[in-house]
Parts: sequence; structure tokens; C-alpha cells
Amino acid sequence: MGIKKVYSSITEVVGNTPIVRLKKIEEKYNIKTQLYAKLEYLNPFGSVKDRIAEALVEDAWKRNNYNKDTIIVEASSGNTGISIAAVAARKGLKCLIVVPESISDERTNMLDLLGANIVFVSEGIEEAIRTAKEFTDQVKNAIMTCQFENKINVNIHKKTTAKEITKSIKNIDYFVSGVGTGGTITGVGEVLKKKNPNTSIVAVEPWKASVLSGKQVKSHGIQGIGVGFLPKILNIKLIDYIFRAKDHEAIEYARIMAKTEGIAVGLSSGAAICAGIKLGEVINNPFKKILIMVPSSAERYMSTELFDNKSQPLSELVELFGHPESDTINNLDDQQKIEQQDPVL
Repeated sequence: MGIKKVYSSITEVVGNTPIVRLKKIEEKYNIKTQLYAKLEYLNPFGSVKDRIAEALVEDAWKRNNYNKDTIIVEASSGNTGISIAAVAARKGLKCLIVVPESISDERTNMLDLLGANIVFVSEGIEEAIRTAKEFTDQVKNAIMTCQFENKINVNIHKKTTAKEITKSIKNIDYFVSGVGTGGTITGVGEVLKKKNPNTSIVAVEPWKASVLSGKQVKSHGIQGIGVGFLPKILNIKLIDYIFRAKDHEAIEYARIMAKTEGIAVGLSSGAAICAGIKLGEVINNPFKKILIMVPSSAERYMSTELFDNKSQPLSELVELFGHPESDTINNLDDQQKIEQQDPVL
């Protein structure tokens, strides 16, 4: 893909992410169903949240004209915060992001690099939202972008993500997406359902925080999804199936994606890939198409369990890949003896 133009702002680069057929995964698991992945981590700030950041900031401006003293405020598990921090930096605005203390070091470091002020909370995203709202109420120039409530989150996905998908693939049978704010699955799902009512929407949530399934909410390790409550912008009526991903499955299938397709994805992506693969195995129909959303890359999770067990002793690798055949060793030994006896050789 060649460069077609020079952009005047990094935010103009957002969107138009590729869709890739997962043929190696299909072969590995002998799946007849067609599997596709939309690689949202190829957005300029590294995640699907890049799509909504500028629109959220612009909406905040319309609600309360900002100036050089304005502080853009958001509660985030990391990716939305990073995208908003980047937009704020581009616009010369101050930014405060309230995050759970459990987020990865990479996300925290990115927020800091982009100049955001960071507040940590101990009890998860709900406490982060409360804290962000308290700050906004108390500070005159603070404006909260409200990703969990703002319908712009949904509308942007209708206008961009869904449009790109429908242009690239005709007649998607299953759309698989993790649920965080609900913006992606609602925006894309509504468009896909309108075009083809038979398209099934598959929501992926953590096993330990299965709100959609009516289960008890506990702490989990799949950052970016499973916020522990039903976001206001989530259209539950769209959802046909719910897949509950265990923490270890998110890790396992993120690693499978990297080692099989060469696509390094994060934990929420691993959970969605797990759902897509298992769905594909059940359907096993060469005429059916499954599209999986991949929201962020593995590089946002380098300090997590995803990157454990990085090295092996050399002796184990020799054992794993095998020794040369013994007769080959003997032949080499014989050759060395001949050369030592006759220097002419």
C-alpha cells in the first residue's frame, strides 16, 4: 500500500485498518469456516480507541468551549486514555486520565510520555469513573469526555469501522468483539444487522466478570473488557451469543495468534481470538465467515503474564530439535582422521 498523500495531523491517519484472513489458524485447527481479523492496533496510537478520541474531545469542546486552561478528563483502563492524551497533546490541551492501578506498565508509560496527568484508583474502572466525575465537578475548566455514556462512541464506529468492514467483506455471518464500553460492538453490530439481519453478534467478556451472562463480578486479568457493569451505550438487544473467556485462554490464544499467524495481539484480542476459533470449530462450514475484532497489540502487555517464559536453556533446545545422526558424527570423525594423516588432503 503506497503513500497517497501528506497528512496535516496524526489524527487524519486514524482508521482504514486492514482485515487479514487467518489461514494458518484455520489450517492449524482444521477449521473449514473462514476466519478474519480486523487489526485495529495498526491505528497510529495503537488501538481501536484511536477512532473515538478526537470525536470525544471535539464533543467536549462543543459542550463547553475549551481554552488553554481546559483539562480534558477521562476514566480509562488505558487505551482510550492514551488516544485522548495524544489528541490533547496535538491540540495543546491539558489532560487527566484516571486509571485502575492494575493496568500494565506500558499503558502508564505511554500516558506519561504523551503528557497526561495520571490518577490511580484501587477498585477498578467504576471507581475511576467516579473519581473522574468528582474532579470534573470540582475544577472549573475540567471537561469529561465520558466514553462509557457518550453516543459519539457508537456513532464513530458506525461511520468508520462498520463502513470499512462492509466494503471489505460481503455477508459476514458472525461478528466477534470484546465488550468494554460497548461502543465497538454496538456501532458495528447495528450496521451489520441492518445490512444483513442474519448476521450474528458475538460478545466476548471475561469469565470472572460476566455481567452480560448475569454472573458475579470478580477481579480479572483481561484488560480492556469486562468493566463490571452495563455501559449506557451498549445495545444488549444486538447480542446473539456471549462467550466467556478465562484469563488463561486470553493469554494462550494471544500466543497462538503470534506463533501461528505472526500477529502479536493483546489480551482482550486473545480472548476474542479464542471465541472466534472455538466458534469456527463448531460451525465448520466453508461458506460461513467470522470476523474478529483485534483492538490492541501485544506491546501494550509486555509487563504481563503474556510475556512470561521468554527463554529456554540451550540444552533443552538441542534436545527439542534433536542431535545429528550418530552415523553422520562417525563419518565426520573418520574424515578428520584422514585429514590428520594426509596433509595433502
